[in-house]
Amino acid sequence: MSLVFRVRFSFPSPRSRTLHRISCALVALATAALSPALFAAKDPPMRVLTPAEALAAFQVEPGLRIELVAAEPLVDDPVAFAWDEKRRLYVVENRGYPDPLQTNNTPNEPWTKLGRIALLEDTDGDGRYDKRTTFADGLGYPNGILVWRGGVFVTAAPDILYLKDTDGDGIADERRVVLTGFETSKTAQIRVCYPTLGLDGWVYLAGGRNGGKVHSPEHPSRPVVEFPPGDTRFHPDNLTFELVGGNSQFGLAIDDFGRRFGLSNRHPVMHTVLEPHHLKRNPHLAFNASIQEVAKTQHEAKVFPLSNAKTASYWGQLYRPTPNPTPGHEGTFTSACGHHLFGGTALTSEHVGNFFICEPAQNLIQRQVMRPNGASFVSAVPYSGREFVATPDIGFRPVFLGTGPDGALTIADMYRQEIDHPQYVPEQARQQLDFKGPFETGRIWRVVKDGSVAPNRNLPGTTVAELCRDLESPNSWWRDTAFRLLLERGDAAAVPLLEKLVAGAALPATRSRALWLLEAAQRLSSAMIFQALKDRDPGVREQGLWLAESRAGQASDLFTALLPLAEDADARVRFVAALVLGGFPDSRVAAALAAIAVRDGEDRWTRAAVLSGVGHRMEEFFAALSRARAINPAGFAAVVADLSRVFGAGASPESCQRFLAGILAEDRNLTWCLPAVLGLVEGVRGRTDLGTKRGENPLAVLLGGGSAAAGAKALDELFQRASALAGDERAPTRERVSAVTLLGSSDFARAGAQLGGLLDPRHPPALQLQAVRALERLGDPRGGELLVEPANWVRYTPQIRAAVVSTLTSKPALAGVMFAAIERGTVKASEIPSTRRAQLLKHADAKVRTAAEAAFKKLEGSNRMQVYQTYRDILRQPAEAAKGAEPFTRACSACHTYNGVGGKVGPDLAGVRNQSDEALLLHILVPNHEITPGYEAVSVTTRDGRTLSGWLASESENSLTLRTAFDSEEVVARSNISAFAATGISLMPDGLEQTVTKEELAHLIAYLRQPPPAARRP
Repeated sequence: MSLVFRVRFSFPSPRSRTLHRISCALVALATAALSPALFAAKDPPMRVLTPAEALAAFQVEPGLRIELVAAEPLVDDPVAFAWDEKRRLYVVENRGYPDPLQTNNTPNEPWTKLGRIALLEDTDGDGRYDKRTTFADGLGYPNGILVWRGGVFVTAAPDILYLKDTDGDGIADERRVVLTGFETSKTAQIRVCYPTLGLDGWVYLAGGRNGGKVHSPEHPSRPVVEFPPGDTRFHPDNLTFELVGGNSQFGLAIDDFGRRFGLSNRHPVMHTVLEPHHLKRNPHLAFNASIQEVAKTQHEAKVFPLSNAKTASYWGQLYRPTPNPTPGHEGTFTSACGHHLFGGTALTSEHVGNFFICEPAQNLIQRQVMRPNGASFVSAVPYSGREFVATPDIGFRPVFLGTGPDGALTIADMYRQEIDHPQYVPEQARQQLDFKGPFETGRIWRVVKDGSVAPNRNLPGTTVAELCRDLESPNSWWRDTAFRLLLERGDAAAVPLLEKLVAGAALPATRSRALWLLEAAQRLSSAMIFQALKDRDPGVREQGLWLAESRAGQASDLFTALLPLAEDADARVRFVAALVLGGFPDSRVAAALAAIAVRDGEDRWTRAAVLSGVGHRMEEFFAALSRARAINPAGFAAVVADLSRVFGAGASPESCQRFLAGILAEDRNLTWCLPAVLGLVEGVRGRTDLGTKRGENPLAVLLGGGSAAAGAKALDELFQRASALAGDERAPTRERVSAVTLLGSSDFARAGAQLGGLLDPRHPPALQLQAVRALERLGDPRGGELLVEPANWVRYTPQIRAAVVSTLTSKPALAGVMFAAIERGTVKASEIPSTRRAQLLKHADAKVRTAAEAAFKKLEGSNRMQVYQTYRDILRQPAEAAKGAEPFTRACSACHTYNGVGGKVGPDLAGVRNQSDEALLLHILVPNHEITPGYEAVSVTTRDGRTLSGWLASESENSLTLRTAFDSEEVVARSNISAFAATGISLMPDGLEQTVTKEELAHLIAYLRQPPPAARRP
């Protein structure tokens, strides 16, 4: 639930680890010397408000009120809850949080076994719980719970437990580890959590931004499932464990139609749009994304707290030579967690289907209204300047939400002085903060509309008929509980009742659940699927499609019923139709996918869905797509650009020839086909079956159709057309960029001079960048000489220079030009990032290694910590934030965004306001001291000789995407990778002090530490 940058240290030898410890000690002592008064202070304990006082302090959305449900001593540190069918409330108490910073604690240490599950009951029916039974104790760090078959699943990494009371005394006497092996090396707040029952009868888990090596002790013969950070699922009866799309932290919501939403600290709502198995079915599709940001994120994710809670940002600001507690992440989401899709009846109808998101670090809950947006969704706060629930009481720490039997929005409030984990708080502040107190406190609240009466005490039905009745309840808790109980029973007597609900239930949510219950009972008929496919609600039609997916290749009348949904009025239904139809072998699929593609081609998710299903029918699909081009030319062009890469990677040489000839014939003016030609070129990289002779251009082979002379002539004509378009200043920039990119597939004699001319800063930056990349593709040393010409070098902007350096280090021939320029003094060795230096120093080519050793000898031999110590005196001199803008633009903006300006290669620097001046100086001068997870550099060498460097943005079984040092993305098919290495070092280069003066560095730090624009006073 915390924020700030998480760090990972990499020290290859005992000697370097010892040096690191000494360095850290020096930093700590230096900071103490600079601000000794801070170490004498102790953050005073907060005043613990009584439940009545806390209630009076809340500000709630007008027309609503908040009520107390339970408080200490009945409940302590609640982090999750779940009701059973008797309306008893199971509460997870994570009393040991936070776990110790040391990693050598044994599982038997007392502090690691304080977790409990409480069972609360309302015995007098007044709406407040008055009886507590400790259902289970001695747990590690429990953080999630799900009721199942009279017991509960509990997430408590490394385990998932099943606990059950078999003798009726309210205490669990059955205790089983059903799955184990979830990662625990990270802090307790980022572990597997949030077990949530899906419509398909599987239990979905938020990965907690963590992975594992998971197996079931009850099924020892099954293989261990090893996986990186990500979400997973398991079957509650047979305990089969699988990976799914998504990577959520502490939150997981599944709506009435099975769509999953996760989150992380600064990303309040994330929709898992695609599953890995859909992308996997087309091995030539180089698309590996799965998550759509639904809500605004990071510095744009505004919140409006009433409290002055001291977050990690506050302490980071305080620990600087001159204390200056200005805002850091405050005013934006820093600890988003426990989000919930409300489905109750105790608020207004306008609240149903809204997201409610906990922000415990700033003592509030935000409401966001979600609406469809193509294949996914978008959400926004329905008002400005206030929150759904907020309070000045810094003890209010909402971490989990749920819709209860009474229809209210129920809140788990840990009630803590500090909610941040000490790992993410500056080391100097930790000794001052009370991370455990106040002890034995916790509250559970509910929000209802004004005028609500006391909740009834009705219980869910016990018979099949009564449970089917409860499936029609307007309250989602009753529907969910009835769904679970019917799923557990699997009673055949429910089948006719469920079929009636599919046909005539008033609520789409009821019809959706009834369909899946029939599927679970293996009694779902084709007639019921036909009914769903024609349903008046798009969400139910979507279920019909998903349920038909497993029946691909069966009755032809089912496929015929699916075809009209390719023309559905709802974009989300068309997206799902593309995924489902792509799995059918019928010859009519190509035309249906083409209809979806043309209509929705500008939506990247729908493009990916369509292309995932065209692997074995590319030519038929392209023919159908071409016939429909006039319907939506923009959508057509977007699809063809991606389709061409699939063609290049997987189609036969003859198919590629026909495809290329077809698009060139259709677009004589090159207004839309160039991206497709480029995609084809990219797709064929690394292929060995095109019959090319050494050095022969694959485009010439494809254009010639077997005739070398014809191919050369056609290629020359194509490049002439591209050259004319690239030089046409009246043409749209995007078309000129495509033309320049194509010139990178020609040769230096033909394109070199023109590409060199485009390096002039008077051209648009996009053209300059593509000219650099085109010269890289040509790989000719003469192109390298153009890049390092003194007249060009001194005029490059930071972004262009980063691209040039990346190009010069990508191939041995170009690296030789760079080394010569360093020797001449045109290029400074310090301008080559440490990641690239390391790459060159370990290069397979001995000549490159030798030249790198000579060029970088002084840099690699320097002690970065000595440099840091030399520069610490700048922290004592006056600095002006306004004067830091220029060095930021010059030295940092190519890679980092700050206040919405700059590149996105490295982390957004809005969050560094919460770090001390000492820490910022250390990170700037010694970038490998701490590396933000996810931003470690990786190096990829392709089969065609390129070397790419960047951080891994996303990956799938078929491809990976690198974010490069010049703020672009490179998608690399795994089949085209000859070598891959994780460097363990930061993308940020060493030696920044050689490009800025000491005074500029002081101003830069002041610039990065200033309050955000909204917080500054005029």
